[in-house]
Amino acid sequence: MNSLILQFLSGLQDAMFLFLLAAGLSLIFGVSRIINISHGAFYTLGAYLMFTASSGTPPGPLGFAAIVLGAGLVLGVAGALFEMVILRRVYRGGMLIVALVTYGLLVIVEETMKIVFSAAMTASPKPRGLDGAIAMFGSSLPTYSLALLGIGAALGILLWLAVDRTRAGLLVRAAAIDREMLAVLGVDVPRLYTLVFAGGCVLAGIAGALAAPMVSIVPSMGSSIVVEAFAVVVIGGLGSLPGSLVGALIVGETQAFGILLAPESTLVLLYGLMAAILVLRPQGLLGTANR
Repeated sequence: MNSLILQFLSGLQDAMFLFLLAAGLSLIFGVSRIINISHGAFYTLGAYLMFTASSGTPPGPLGFAAIVLGAGLVLGVAGALFEMVILRRVYRGGMLIVALVTYGLLVIVEETMKIVFSAAMTASPKPRGLDGAIAMFGSSLPTYSLALLGIGAALGILLWLAVDRTRAGLLVRAAAIDREMLAVLGVDVPRLYTLVFAGGCVLAGIAGALAAPMVSIVPSMGSSIVVEAFAVVVIGGLGSLPGSLVGALIVGETQAFGILLAPESTLVLLYGLMAAILVLRPQGLLGTANR
């Protein structure tokens, strides 16, 4: 029973990281219709920023929160600059060209991290006060993992409020439906593209910073998780935030229990599930047909 509870908690924890990444991917795709492979690069940079900032004395909860928010904001600005300086010049080339350019950024970041930090695995310490365990349900559950679940829930609620209850969210939803009409009404659509892309990069950076104390930090970590994030988006439905949440929970728990029950078949289970959903519902579980 103890191992099942720990695996379930591990799946929820991974689902939180995947949700933040997939939510950013869905928002960016919904507005600008681009597949942003560079999302993994911002996740990697978020993890290395956390590692660098906390490599001395482990920060307390407030210091840790400041580092997480700082990493998100720094990478949001970097994402905005990348969109304005690079992506705007290649949008007309089509989705394939944009995908290649964003993949190029992912490769550049990976190689740069190898040069700066080497290819060896590193680890970031957990914040003071959250590095112990709590006895619950007859098990000893890591305090930081439980804190992550609360943080993930809070971020999910804030994201939902931002998209569904603000004027900026209204513009994002309108752009996902009809960008041309939005431009006719006088909205600066290129600026909206930049803001949404930057917002997605903020989420990726926060996910990387939060994941740093829980995962092995390596230059290639973004490549693997961005593939999982795309699986989440495909399962949940492109452009759907609720779909991203549902897809993240499915992928997180499938991987957690797949490793426990059939470690050699985890990827087969995951991608077999994704293929089955695409056959039965091509737009994803909560996606909209012909979006």
